[in-house]
Amino acid sequence: MFILLRLYVLCFLLVIVFPLKAQVSHDHEYTIAELKEDFRFVKKQLEDTHPALYRYTSRKTFRIFFDSLYTSIRGPMTEQAFLSRLQLLNEKIADGHTMFLPSAATMAYNNREGRFLPLLVRCLDNKLYIRENNSPDTSLHAGDEILAINHVPASKVMPALLQRQIRDGYNQTYPRWILEQYFAAYYSFVYGQPAQFSLLIRQGSGDTLLQTVGALTKDSIRRMHRPQPDSAGQWLYPVIEAPAGIRLTTLPFMREVANRKLAWLKITTFDADVLKATYHQDYQAATDSVFALLKKEPVTDLVLDLRDNQGGDFEPGQYLLSYLLKHPLTYLPGGKATKLITPVPGHFTGKLYVLMNGGTFSSAAVTAAYLKECTSALLMGEESGGNAYEISGDPVALQLPHTGIQAFISTTNYVIRKGDNRGHGVFPDKDLGEVQGSANGLIRLIQNEF
Repeated sequence: MFILLRLYVLCFLLVIVFPLKAQVSHDHEYTIAELKEDFRFVKKQLEDTHPALYRYTSRKTFRIFFDSLYTSIRGPMTEQAFLSRLQLLNEKIADGHTMFLPSAATMAYNNREGRFLPLLVRCLDNKLYIRENNSPDTSLHAGDEILAINHVPASKVMPALLQRQIRDGYNQTYPRWILEQYFAAYYSFVYGQPAQFSLLIRQGSGDTLLQTVGALTKDSIRRMHRPQPDSAGQWLYPVIEAPAGIRLTTLPFMREVANRKLAWLKITTFDADVLKATYHQDYQAATDSVFALLKKEPVTDLVLDLRDNQGGDFEPGQYLLSYLLKHPLTYLPGGKATKLITPVPGHFTGKLYVLMNGGTFSSAAVTAAYLKECTSALLMGEESGGNAYEISGDPVALQLPHTGIQAFISTTNYVIRKGDNRGHGVFPDKDLGEVQGSANGLIRLIQNEF
């Protein structure tokens, strides 16, 4: 079972994986000997546990990189500084289910007292823009470009954060997506938690503004949360008052055009536990009801929205595929999760459109890969974050002996399909780029395919 969504929730919710160590000041410095022992622990665990450590980086290159990081430990470091060093391994490991996160004690502190940049961002063409302003400062607006943070140019901040992100292979859409969702947390992993942020801003008018914004706790940021539409006044995703994990939108996104009916099916996650606990949905019952309604209408054109779906479990994706396939499929051939999926009676026979982005990861990307290979679906959006041919997963959770930093290391390799794995995700048939437009704009685009 993949646990990626839950791992990322760790960045913003108090979820303790390990018993808390005795409380250590967040600016406590560990000795060189302690840091090197932790690093040797990480190296051994990776080499002994990971099923495909050298899939994208050769053994020789990895050894040289390990040695360079090890010898770079020349003085005491805080946990934050050491974590920043360890996360440089992510680009070499190139496995989106293997990662390093702060210690449980630091997570608890961050959720209780940590202070962060109160902005959500969008990363476009290697530039940084404000997506949502959750500070009391009303002079900052969605769409303003962030030129520098605390006198460090965004052109330097972005590479520093991106190179430390997990990813499958050489994919770049997933690292960017992570930053757009969790920028404040990952900024703090590298640059710490300053009391305030000096922001150099380029406004929509072209004028530049130097503004100081105070760091806020996570609770304060949540209270200030106010989603904002894009520059055209459109919401990037359908806005539903009561979102659900598996949601069929009937209005205003179901309409009849030239004797055809269009429906929009949004699936937030394939994590069965999250669907049950958060959305009070049994994935089988919810999926059955969706396709019963599609048949009743009847709907001729279905939009399957897998954007921002980081996967979860294989079973919900398998069950969904049984309603979308027209012919049997061997799911994850040759491994412990292999399963023959056959179309169920009443499976959907209309036209299928699949929306993807960099956040389409893990079992969601597996689903997209099979829909691309085995159906006539039109895939739209951008390259999925999850690999199209091969992934690793089922991570084991470990705690470094001294710093307590949490390591999650994959234990199992899965082959999605045979082919030339060039280290990329599922590519769309129609590339919509980094900005995929408003919900209404996407509807118009899809209707143009009729």
